Amino acid sequence: MDALHGEGWPDRKIAGFWRRLGALVIDLILLGIVGLIMGALLFDTFARMGAYAKLIGFVIALAYFGICNSRIGGGQTLGKRWLGVRVVDAHDQLLSLPRSLLRYVVLGIPFFANGLPVDPKLAMSTPLGYLLALVVFGGMFAIVYLYIFNRRTRQSLHDLAVGSYVERFDRAAQAVPFPIMWRGHIVVVALLGVIALSAPAVASRFAQTQTFAGILPLYQILSTQPHVMTAQVVRGWTSMNGRTTHFLQSSLRLDAPLTEDDAMAKRIAQLMAKADPDIASENAVVVTLVYGYDMGIASGWKKHGYSFKPDELQ
Repeated sequence: MDALHGEGWPDRKIAGFWRRLGALVIDLILLGIVGLIMGALLFDTFARMGAYAKLIGFVIALAYFGICNSRIGGGQTLGKRWLGVRVVDAHDQLLSLPRSLLRYVVLGIPFFANGLPVDPKLAMSTPLGYLLALVVFGGMFAIVYLYIFNRRTRQSLHDLAVGSYVERFDRAAQAVPFPIMWRGHIVVVALLGVIALSAPAVASRFAQTQTFAGILPLYQILSTQPHVMTAQVVRGWTSMNGRTTHFLQSSLRLDAPLTEDDAMAKRIAQLMAKADPDIASENAVVVTLVYGYDMGIASGWKKHGYSFKPDELQ
């Protein structure tokens, strides 16, 4: 059905997938450069902020996309300006600032909220967990799906939320009505939302399997250690030259530049060995100390990994 509305159709003013993607990539590169400069100047400040550094990145991105894509910026970010596209409403008018800001909120929140440190118990068994799953996974799946498959209007979730379109900007072009999106896409987006809502229940069942037994208590222990802002714990294995190595690994994000602290790494490994009921089956305990920042638009990290044999941790 969408194939009937290709490049030769009168509604060709709609910007195509690659032109929109190219404009977005340009804008993300520009924002990334701004973020990296800020990160170089304020590395320790952002590192100590932890997840709140993403809020700074979100505000910067919101201001950039919100202002530029509104009538204040002519409906064009720098990327859109260079590739000849702009954001308009169904009447081919530029968006007001509040409407443009809302448009980016719908686009940005799923991606900036992804990876936020949330207690696994909250993520798997509370309404907050289901809300985050719907917003993050449901939002991202819907945005990507519509970007790729809504060929008729090229509207993604954030465009549908405010009734906007991205058009090829040619002042000499004859104005023609925008096409109407195929309603089947709404059904697909709803199904993606249902799938996203099942994520906490699936994760809860997965956490109860033998492979991950004891991981949650380990996470809770490590998360309360001095200078530890967030912790990740995984149990895994590697195989090389026919030899399999089983390991228990933690990655700790710190609020201080302690990545070279051997004593801290060993103390963490000892806690892991003591709390793990299956430590006898592991060949190594791996600790990675991480210090840095993630603003969403840019990130910078200092890391140091340590590996111990379980019998060294007695």
